[in-house]
Amino acid sequence: MKASVYAAIVTVIMIGAGLGVYWWTSGGFENENVKVVKEGDEISVWYYGYIYYGGERRIFDTNIKEVAMDNTTYPKTLTYTWSGDFKPLNFTVGDGTMIKGFDLGVRGMKEGETRTIIVPPDQGYVFSWKSVKNYSMEEDIPVIQSLPLDDFEERTGEQNPADNSVYKDKKYGWDLLVLEVKPTQNKVTVLNNPVEGEYYMPYNNVTDFKVHVERIKNGMIHIRYVIGKLPILLPDGGLIDEVWDRHFRINYNKEVAGKTLYFVVTVIKIKSSE
Repeated sequence: MKASVYAAIVTVIMIGAGLGVYWWTSGGFENENVKVVKEGDEISVWYYGYIYYGGERRIFDTNIKEVAMDNTTYPKTLTYTWSGDFKPLNFTVGDGTMIKGFDLGVRGMKEGETRTIIVPPDQGYVFSWKSVKNYSMEEDIPVIQSLPLDDFEERTGEQNPADNSVYKDKKYGWDLLVLEVKPTQNKVTVLNNPVEGEYYMPYNNVTDFKVHVERIKNGMIHIRYVIGKLPILLPDGGLIDEVWDRHFRINYNKEVAGKTLYFVVTVIKIKSSE
């Protein structure tokens, strides 16, 4: 290194110290002096975050327009939301704004540096077993049922059913015939009316979740759920994300909850707290 260059670097370091600005030099004097992220600093970053499903990377969040628009290179999670506001993310390190793993992961980064941060589940988004419901892959349903009005509304979306009316059952996908309504008793008697051997789609736009009516006998309907490629997003926000033995689960946690998260982060600017 030339003496003149060495002198210039020393001068810059001394001026920086005099101004109270924290500078960090790594790799000796041959590297450019750059700021390094530490707790209390205000920083601006570009980023995208992803998780894995069956070995496939899926983007769940980004503030980079090119990543958001490219679904071939960067396939998205089922619950990915297009923000349309692609600006740098600004936050103060250590103020609790970001999840713990992200906040810890950016520390030590330099301006202009890009880093992949791996966030374990306990430093990411909280998973609650209270938000998970398990179901049997097979079920027996009476042909004639008496339902509380709230249950009827949940299955059909109808608050004021009328005698002899037909409604689509959102739970199973077939038609329900209302035999009798007794509002004072909070009760609706219905006739489940599927066709034996048919497949039904409870949610019209969810093709990977079907109900197969295997038999109708002795006043009972025996069904089997047919589940395709996971995960499956349901209209109520639940995710069918696991199938095992004779059961499946609907998960109402965030899609990223309880998963290892990966963030590719580029630090644009560091405003030191010192």
